[in-house]
Amino acid sequence: MDLIFSTATFHWIADHERLFAALRGALRNGGRLVAQCGGAGNVANVDAAARAAGDEEPFAEHLGGWPGPWNFATPQDTGRRLRAAGFAGVDCGLVPRPVTPDDPHAYLAEIVLGAHLQRLPDALREPFVDAVARRLGDRPTIDYVRLELDAVR
Repeated sequence: MDLIFSTATFHWIADHERLFAALRGALRNGGRLVAQCGGAGNVANVDAAARAAGDEEPFAEHLGGWPGPWNFATPQDTGRRLRAAGFAGVDCGLVPRPVTPDDPHAYLAEIVLGAHLQRLPDALREPFVDAVARRLGDRPTIDYVRLELDAVR
C-alpha cells in the first residue's frame, strides 16, 4: 500500500508494537502511515468518573478493578514504537479537542461508555450512565485529546 490512514481506532488496540510492525509490513517502501486516535489524557474526566462509579455497588462485580478498554499512548511512546517497527520521518503530537455535548447522558451512553456498558447486565446499564453523568455534572466538557501521528516506511 502507498498509504494507511486511520482515525479513532488505535486507542482500542492494546499492543501498539505489534500493530505498528503489521502496518509497516503492509506498506511499500516510501509508503506513509497517517493516523489520529485518543492520546494520553484523552477522556480523563470520563475515565475517572467511570472508574469511581465502577468501583461501587452494584457495578463493582462487573467493573471493579477493570483497567478499561483504552490504550491512550503518549507521543514519546508512540514515536519510540514507530521507530522500533522500522518507520522513519516520525512525527507525533497531542491536540486537545474538547467537546461539550448537548445531551451528555446520551453522548456518554452512545459514544464514550460502550465498552463499559457491554460488561454490565442490561438492568445496570442505564444506572451506570446515570452514576457517571452525576459525577461529571450538568453540562460537562469531555476532554478529548487526540494523538496525531505521521510516519514513513
